[in-house]
Amino acid sequence: MTTDRGSKTIRKWRGGYSRGPEARVFGSLGRQPRVSRFCSPPTGANNKQIGGMVSKLHHPPPTTIMSVPPSTSREFATDEIPIIDLSNPDTEALREQIYQACSTWGFFQLINHNIDASLIDSFKDAMKDFFSMPYKTKLKLKRNAMNARGYFDDELTKQRRDWKECLDVGMPGSRDWSTLDRDEANSCLDGYNQFPSSDECPNFREVIVQYFSECARLSDQLSRLLASALGINSGSQEAKLLDRMAQNHTSYLRMNFYQKFMIDQLKDEEKSNTNEPPPLGISPHRDAGFLTVLLQDDDCHSLQVARFEDGDMKDTTDADWVTVHPIPGSLTINTGDMAMIWSNGQFRAPLHRVLTDTSKVRYSAPFFYNPGYTEFLKPISISCDNGNNYKGDVHQVVKYKPCLWGYFRALRFAGDLTDLGVEIQTSHYRVDSSSDHPVKQMILLENFREPFDVEKYRKLL
Repeated sequence: MTTDRGSKTIRKWRGGYSRGPEARVFGSLGRQPRVSRFCSPPTGANNKQIGGMVSKLHHPPPTTIMSVPPSTSREFATDEIPIIDLSNPDTEALREQIYQACSTWGFFQLINHNIDASLIDSFKDAMKDFFSMPYKTKLKLKRNAMNARGYFDDELTKQRRDWKECLDVGMPGSRDWSTLDRDEANSCLDGYNQFPSSDECPNFREVIVQYFSECARLSDQLSRLLASALGINSGSQEAKLLDRMAQNHTSYLRMNFYQKFMIDQLKDEEKSNTNEPPPLGISPHRDAGFLTVLLQDDDCHSLQVARFEDGDMKDTTDADWVTVHPIPGSLTINTGDMAMIWSNGQFRAPLHRVLTDTSKVRYSAPFFYNPGYTEFLKPISISCDNGNNYKGDVHQVVKYKPCLWGYFRALRFAGDLTDLGVEIQTSHYRVDSSSDHPVKQMILLENFREPFDVEKYRKLL
């Protein structure tokens, strides 16, 4: 059957949707027409101690079963990321759709997600109210080398400045939103939250906290569906990570504001660098955490997903990127680095980017669902006799070493804040990697109750 959503026709498969009539099957080397880089409208330790420690140290019909080969090759279906209906009563079909989406694209659009539309509208209004405040007022909330939370407009992605303004709000260290933000109980690796006053932005804090809580609830539900898609049963040993994550997650909500791109607003050094293309809203990157729940504008199509693997990036063109066209009322979901390690590479942490737009502003809000700081993410260990119906090969070679989330998060933040020359990646944790990050990470294990200080740990970085 088909159903109309605006001017687009969406073909319904068994419990899921795929855009038509242009939907087709293509390989990982398929191509789209070349697109512009600009978005178009809808068409403890001191430095000496640390130095010493370091030196020691899209969606096919569900009837089409897609396997994930041991190589980096992946198969994609259609030119659009999958669309999944969370209300689908056919749980087997739902699991299959999620498995296929996360093991190929690593992205899907989620409809009937049960976050109330009126709350989403209030949240969007609150975002606009915040970014419309005077610049000096926003700067009072600016994040710094000792606090990852707050306002900023100078983030680096892959050592290049992004074209956006942001506000990051995260789970309080006390896990109690009624505790004063700067209370010592709220101290954690990411620092503490910084909200505008009720006079500066009325009702802002209340709406943000409510939306944050709803995203956390949805993320827990989706995480359990990811586990189910892999054949992991609730109550099993392998599912306990999800229970710990629900109780101890260190998630944060990022509000983004992308201004219209104008070349005159570039810094002089950026204008003079003729070897670099114009900046992107966000440069190509992968999300570090477990999964991301993204709310974005319906009428500005600037988010793009790579259909190639990371190692092939140097040989790609704009035609290798697929634009996401949001369905009104939907949320965009993607799996991150920690889900990829946990699934032993079965789930994909895809590269994605955001284009700049010369014609309109854009707002978006990714909610990054992250494990507890002291959680070690490692490939799930599943045998045939433990009550699970594992989707993959139980004899598959383990691809990754255990990764300490708090360490990975701290280094990724440090790379966003300042140019360290290289950004930590999951490739550093592959079993065939000679990286010393799996050893270095133990240095930070006992220091997650205090904000991470980039300068204090610069030698470690």
